[in-house]
Amino acid sequence: MKRAGLDNNKGQFVIEMVLLMIVSIGFFVWGTKQLRDGKFFAKLIGGSWPAIAGMIESGVWEEPEKARALHPNQRDRSLTVDPNGE
Repeated sequence: MKRAGLDNNKGQFVIEMVLLMIVSIGFFVWGTKQLRDGKFFAKLIGGSWPAIAGMIESGVWEEPEKARALHPNQRDRSLTVDPNGE
């Protein structure tokens, strides 16, 4: 004797895909919340920012305070603008 209700698999694929989609969206939302709360990207970028700021401001891979003193315009020059050297 065959029971018609238990042998019908027509909607199983759709239900499994909906469940997988719900689990995937839940995992995605959880992952983005963890990245946001842990400030992963902020730590990644912020850790090297002082050296980058020094390079932008003064052309030296140091923190901005140290880099300003090392900028080429801060060096004493031995050349003069006068071509005769007077």
